[in-house]
This record gives sequence, C-alpha cells and structure tokens, in this order.
Amino acid sequence: MLKENWRALKRIEQLCDNLIIIIAFFSAYYGRSSLLFWDDYFGFDIPFGGAQLAPLKDYLILLFVALISYNVLLSMSGAYNSMRLNNGWQLLRIGFFSSLIVFFLLSGVIFILKLDLSRSFLILFTLTVAFGVGLLRYLVLLLLRFWRARGKNFRSIIICGIGDQALRLMREIAARPELGIRVRSFADLRSASDIAPADLVAFKLSLGKLSGLAIPKRVIQGIEAIDSALSEYVVDEIIFTDVVEVMPLVRDMIAICAERGVRTTIAADIFSVGLIKSGISHFGGMPLIHFQTPPGDRWELALKRWIDIVCGSILLVLLLPLMALIAILIKLTSPGPVLYVQKRVGLNGRLFDLYKFRSMYQDADKMQKELLQYNEMSGPVFKMKHDPRVTKLGKILRKFSLDELPQLYNVIRGDMSLVGPRPPIPGEVSVYERSDRRRLSMRPGMTCIWQVSGRNKINSFDSWVKLDLEYIDNWSLALDLWIMLKTIPVVLIGAGAR
Repeated sequence: MLKENWRALKRIEQLCDNLIIIIAFFSAYYGRSSLLFWDDYFGFDIPFGGAQLAPLKDYLILLFVALISYNVLLSMSGAYNSMRLNNGWQLLRIGFFSSLIVFFLLSGVIFILKLDLSRSFLILFTLTVAFGVGLLRYLVLLLLRFWRARGKNFRSIIICGIGDQALRLMREIAARPELGIRVRSFADLRSASDIAPADLVAFKLSLGKLSGLAIPKRVIQGIEAIDSALSEYVVDEIIFTDVVEVMPLVRDMIAICAERGVRTTIAADIFSVGLIKSGISHFGGMPLIHFQTPPGDRWELALKRWIDIVCGSILLVLLLPLMALIAILIKLTSPGPVLYVQKRVGLNGRLFDLYKFRSMYQDADKMQKELLQYNEMSGPVFKMKHDPRVTKLGKILRKFSLDELPQLYNVIRGDMSLVGPRPPIPGEVSVYERSDRRRLSMRPGMTCIWQVSGRNKINSFDSWVKLDLEYIDNWSLALDLWIMLKTIPVVLIGAGAR
C-alpha cells in the first residue's frame, strides 16, 4: 500500500513531466519563430539567433533525445522521491539541474550530427522545461497539503511490531505526509505476559522522540486484542515488522486478516544487520527477498562499467607511445620480460592475471622470503621502502605509477575498474579475516581512497582495509570522479610512492 500510493503519484508526475517537455518543445519552436518576426519588424538582433529556423521535422530528433534524457536525469536527481521539500527554490533546482545537462547534451547532438539548428531555441526550450517541472512540483505539494488539512485521502494502518524496524517505518511515514497514511496503533503479536516490560517502555520512549504526524502511544498486545481492534477501528492494512521471533504468529494473524478482508504486508528488511540491505524480485511466480551489502546491485554500476570501457580505451590509445618507450627502456636496462604477470583476486574471489611493467629484477619473487623481516606493513601485505629487488628504472616507474599502465588492459577486459579496492594476491586473501573479504565485493581498481590518502605511507593493513570498506560503503559515481581527480596530482608528483 505504501508503494502503491507513491507509485500513483510518481506515474502522474512522470506523465505530466513528459507533457511539459512536449509542450515546452513546441512553445520554444513557435515562440522562437515569433521572435524572428519581431526581429524583422523592429530591426533588433536576437542573441544566439539565426536568420531563419529550420523546418520543425529537423528538430524532432532533439525532442526524442530530450524525452529520454529528462526522464533519466529527473529520476537520478530525486524528482520522484518525497515531495517534502523546504521551499520553492529547492523544487526549481530539480528542473534547472536537469535542464542544464540536457542543454549540453542537445548541443552535443547538434555538433556531432552537424545540424544547423538554433541555439536560442535550446535556451528557450530548456528554460521552459526547468520552470515547468519546478512549478508542477510546487502545485502538487500545495494540493497534497490542501487535502491533508481537510483530513482527506488518508489510509489507516496498524504497525505490528515494537522494534527498530517499526520505529524506522514510523519515521518514514512521519517524513512523508504526502502519502496520506495514519497509524492508528502499534501492536505486538505476543501476549502481555510474553513481552518484557523494559522493551515496551524503551519502545514508547523512542516513539516520544519522533516528530511529524501524530504518533500513537498505545500498543495492542496479543492476537486476540488485535482481532478485536479490527472490529473497533477502520483499518485498511496491517504492516508486520520485526518478525524474526514471531513468524508463526504472523502466519496466524495473516489468516485472520484475510478472513476480514484486511490487507497485510511484511517488511522485506527482515534482518536489521548493519549495512545489509534487502530487496525483492520475482523468479517465475515466486517472490524472492535478497540481502546484500553496499554497493549492491545498483544501475549506476553498469554505467561505471561503461565508463571504464570508454575511458580505459581512450587512455590506452593515448598512452601507447609512452608505453612503447617504457617497454624499450626496460629491455635495454635489465634482462627479462617487459611485463610482469601476477595472479590477483578480483570481484567475489575471481582469479585473473594482472599486468604491470616489470620494475624488479628477474625472479624477484623468490627473494621475498629472505626479506620478510624487513616488511613495513602489518598484516598479510609486503611493502619495503628500499627494496633491493627494484631496478633503477623500476624506482622511477613506481614513483609515478607508470608500472601500472598495462592494467588499463585489465580494466577494458573487466578484471578491474579505474577506481576500486587494491587487487590482493591469493596468499593475502588466504589469511584474511572474515570481515576483510568484503573488500572483494567490488571490482578492484587502479586507484582508490588509499591512493590519494598517502599511498604507501599507510603502513597498517587494517587501515588499508578500513579505507577500502569506506569506499565501498559510500560508493557513488561522484566519489569515483573525485578520486580520479585527486589521483592526477598525486601521481604527477609521485607522492607517497616507494
């Protein structure tokens, strides 16, 4: 029910947004034509104008691109999330942010396709959409507040549970009054004798700290009492939370609600464990509940992969002359292969061959056991400041991270990403603690937070893991961009390298 109300609002808003885009498109075209008329009549020049607009059919490709772009960007910018915004400026910001990006996208389409179309049309079009989208949301917000002030369009529910999930659900309902939900009461399927008084007192104290809608303090205890309440109150739905310990009772209560025609819902987030998030999908006719840690299965990860492919390919082509020069210098300065190939552990434990320019003397791996006493890293990682196995050229390559350029091939193949946790070797993973293995839940990268936080100045493996997990837990495309921008000066000056 919660989703149905919100989906209805979302679909109406999406339909209205598309109508606004279409109306703005034709208004901008014919409005621009009117400006040309007044230009000829009064003899003044229109900024960014042209002598004459092209036929309308030539502009239709821009409408097609704009519809797709606006739908994606408005969703990404939160246009279809809660309407509980503070002021009109925040509502306008949604439309202006999307319109600014669409303006540049459409300008790019015109440039790439070499279309002779009006730039002033683009300005009129995107500005009209920006104002229209913002105004729509402001009017919807006013309308919802008008209805709520008169007690209309409300649905009555009982939250069955007195744990953290019940509090989270109440907090969400209080934060989204536009959903039109009234919580008539809280309930617990256990009888009064089975509920610890301290738990009940703690729950009521937590309720007292919530703000927003009127928060009911009554807690109905026991299935029989809840059944009686369904006869006394108007109840549209019961939502079960914190069900792990009372699952058999939930089954009985659902049967009672079915007999009365009352809808029931179980919170999908059954296990409230730290960063674990839940989701629902369907396999055939069977609903499945998924539990996963960040970053999960977000659509942005697919975009991240495309960015890796495109940017990795461009960088590989641009850097080929430099890589060829490095390969020649390696051959001239020390015997052995140009590339060093090493088994690494990737996404969810997948093994792959990592490629680097060889920066050590041949057979350097065999000498590592003799140097373990000089290891400057705690944990399973080996790092040594003045490693005698590194060649003179290798010191330069390592200082400026030039030895890692062949990993662009790993990025294009999908073994690695441009940004991600450092790819460990199998020997390191074999001695990981259970919590350390979460580093493998994301594709490893050429750079990450550790790269811009001191690189090899970080001498603790635990600190390394902490930084990687911080990246995973807070991952976003914006964070990737920030790390890549921060990596450039770090690499150019060779900060923290060994």
